[in-house]
Amino acid sequence: MKIKVDHVTNSSSEVFGVVLADSAVVASLMFMLDTVVTGINASAPLKKTDTMPEEMFNEAERAASRVTEGVLSDAREQEKIIKDAYTEALGTLNKASSAISNAMSKAQKDWETYAKTADKTSAEYQQKQQTLNEGLAYLKTQLKQLDLQKAEVEKEKKEASRLINERDAWIQQNQSDYVTLQEQKALLDSLSSSIKSKDGEENPWLDCYKELEKREADIDKALSGVNARIDYKAIARGELKPNPETVELLKQFEEVKRAFETESAAADESTKKKLRTTFEKKASSIKEAILKANRVALATKASEGLQYGADVAVDGLAELAGPAGAQLKIAYNAIKTLAAGYKDAKKDPKNRSKHLAKAILNVSLNTVKDQLGDIPYAKDATTILNNVLQSSLSASIAGTSTAEAVGTSLTKGLFDVGSDKAITALKKATTVEVNTEEAKATVIMPLEILNDNPLTSKLSQSIQTKLIFE
Repeated sequence: MKIKVDHVTNSSSEVFGVVLADSAVVASLMFMLDTVVTGINASAPLKKTDTMPEEMFNEAERAASRVTEGVLSDAREQEKIIKDAYTEALGTLNKASSAISNAMSKAQKDWETYAKTADKTSAEYQQKQQTLNEGLAYLKTQLKQLDLQKAEVEKEKKEASRLINERDAWIQQNQSDYVTLQEQKALLDSLSSSIKSKDGEENPWLDCYKELEKREADIDKALSGVNARIDYKAIARGELKPNPETVELLKQFEEVKRAFETESAAADESTKKKLRTTFEKKASSIKEAILKANRVALATKASEGLQYGADVAVDGLAELAGPAGAQLKIAYNAIKTLAAGYKDAKKDPKNRSKHLAKAILNVSLNTVKDQLGDIPYAKDATTILNNVLQSSLSASIAGTSTAEAVGTSLTKGLFDVGSDKAITALKKATTVEVNTEEAKATVIMPLEILNDNPLTSKLSQSIQTKLIFE
């Protein structure tokens, strides 16, 4: 039997197709069901143009492609989280810059109003002027840190976006093909434990499997040549047993076949031709029913081994399964809630970009510390500002107001009691505040967000080297 495996690079939903030549299929419907699905022995072959092997093989291919769509979706979501994280980090820095600039402008205007009528020779005037100058100098230090951090984050955002946007489409397509190959092999394994055990031309499934393995080796070699090889192993599904409906349909087929053989034995050629036409229509109808009966079971098997983009993949598999797809989704969601609920909650999908933004700000802070030099209050300003930035994101994650936290936490009392006392009070207040907000939000490390999706492994490795806590 000859099988042609077409590699299609312009399709995202059908990563590759398998075409089987009908005229080369020498196994009967019952033999194929026996070998691949049922384990029930057959007696006489049908005509050689039966397409059962192709259809069952393509069912597995379609399910595998839907799983790959989930992997692709997860990779794109991961990329979006990274881009959004830099946007969150820059937004937080801009918010802080605006709050500090507004506070400085207000303090300057208040001072000008006071100075118009104040006794410039009094000790009170001198003290207020000193407090103002010290406060403005402190806030200028914070503004410089913010400008340095913004420049650093902008640079990192540009590099991360470049890594994401410039990735070769050919590489991603071939990586996707590789995932589909692995998933289809796993699903074929689930169809029958005997799939690799029978040799000879009467077993087209063995040839199909060999073609998949050859294609796998070709893709792996191509990806290795451009340093884009991925290590993806589909989870074994276990053997797919024939369901009760299939068994009944097979019994029905045996009865139809025996009746056809009995009637044909005593019929003339004209009658035999009519009997065969009727028999083939009934056989085709039964075959379609068997495919339908096993389509849901195959989609269910495919859903059991999902690793990435599970929700997207399950939606696709449910669609393939037809009316029973709703039950497939319900069953999957119940399993996910019980087995992975805690893990999903910990990863906090709604706020993953904000969690990652916290890490980006920490890293950018450590990068710019040395650039502040011997500026007065630099060390204290760095500590306080980072606490406020972290607290602002934590408050946003926890769903509490952040405007006042950023606006007043950076300037609270600074122009009232003098910079030394105010800075001491700020350090104490913001440390307590950030600890309180952290308690309300789940802390997520960058390595938890940058998961091990094989399609983003190279990207993750490049970014992980920078998104770490010291």
